[in-house]
Amino acid sequence: MTTVKRPERLFSFTDWSKTRPREPHPGDRLDAMFMELAEAIRTTQDALAELRRDDGKLRNASIGREQLDTGLFSEVVNNLQQVVEPVRAAINAGISETQNAERNAALYAKDAEAAVNVAKQITSGIEALRLKVESGARANNKAAEVADIYATDSENWANYSRAQADNAIAAKDEALQWAEYLAGPVVDAAHAPDFIEASKFPNGLFYQPVEGGMAGLWSAKWWALQAYNLVGAAGQFFLGPWPAGPLPGEQNPATGQVAPNPIPPGSIYYDTTSHQVMVWNGSAWKTSVAQVSSFHASYVYEATAGQQDFSGPDTVGQTPDVGDFPSMVHVNGVRLVPGLDYSIDVGTDTLHISTPLTATSMVQWDLLVPPAPSTAIVKVWKMLPLVPDGSTQDFSLTYVNASSATVPANVGSSPELLVSLDGALQEPGADFSASGSALHLSVVPPADAHLWAVWFEPEAVP
Repeated sequence: MTTVKRPERLFSFTDWSKTRPREPHPGDRLDAMFMELAEAIRTTQDALAELRRDDGKLRNASIGREQLDTGLFSEVVNNLQQVVEPVRAAINAGISETQNAERNAALYAKDAEAAVNVAKQITSGIEALRLKVESGARANNKAAEVADIYATDSENWANYSRAQADNAIAAKDEALQWAEYLAGPVVDAAHAPDFIEASKFPNGLFYQPVEGGMAGLWSAKWWALQAYNLVGAAGQFFLGPWPAGPLPGEQNPATGQVAPNPIPPGSIYYDTTSHQVMVWNGSAWKTSVAQVSSFHASYVYEATAGQQDFSGPDTVGQTPDVGDFPSMVHVNGVRLVPGLDYSIDVGTDTLHISTPLTATSMVQWDLLVPPAPSTAIVKVWKMLPLVPDGSTQDFSLTYVNASSATVPANVGSSPELLVSLDGALQEPGADFSASGSALHLSVVPPADAHLWAVWFEPEAVP
């Protein structure tokens, strides 16, 4: 028997949006959520297939005596016994009286030959006997009529039971039809009205138009709304994996997903050839990587109780030189807002945190320098899965390049690598170090932890 998968919330995109408003939603989490919903649909359809044959009817022996009311058969038998038993007793009594009358008639016949002098009395007695026999015969006829009536009632009860069984089958067939329509298929907005008009349940709750997206039969109205509430408008803009940029209205040969026509600007897809996330700017697909400020240096401090100012050598002996470089500051992995959460004194190379920190709070202060567009670009590579085992701190960094070959990474410095452990960004130098294809974590991640990394590879431009 198929176990129906009930979908669960795997990741909070709301929290992601709050903590990383300028970063795109993680494609792997979106795919995982969609796969969770697809698995729920698949198991539901498999469970329905166990009840329904290919010809659309219930499978043989799917309804047995145990599906019907357990007291129905006992009630029918008991009613029949209560009705027939008095009839049977009456018939037996009539038969006994008839037999006695026949024996008496024989005795009277023998006595008539010897008792001529009492012929009138005997004749009178015989007449009385005849009347009694006729009365007994009428009683037998009435008993037979009663038996016929109860036999008819028994047949009616049998027909009623058969009709109830037929009603149960019809109700189950209707339930199966509902389940089939609730399970799909997905119908786009243009064809939804025709599909609904031709359906057996044109006013059913399975039809739910969604503003700006698909309309028609989803897995069910409730699941459609739940999925829409879960991912919001992201489901309209994320087109999933494609081997190349989809054209408006094109269908994905691998997944069956159809690109919108027109494609809304801001739509994204994962390019399985280049292994990059691509963005639609309204006329063409562009890489999601833009030239931004890169790390100049990272300085990590461990705060004392109530500390607000940080300067001089950090935990590894590096001293910041602010100059004209902008700053980016994280406390315990949470990015702070410039001017509101912190300020920089360029003259003294000092970082001031607006709120006093608790003891052992980790402060990461990154000085940024904008790259010269004519001298360097950055490539983004997602590292192949990093699988913790509960004891390993060192991992090998590999990725699939543009030629679809698996190659080792060549990280120049730790700040080039973005590392996430169970959704929490790790601080270069404090939480990890990276060089070449080697990644070392400061602590051993649990065996069930989710660990991933992205390498921002700098590349010189001729």
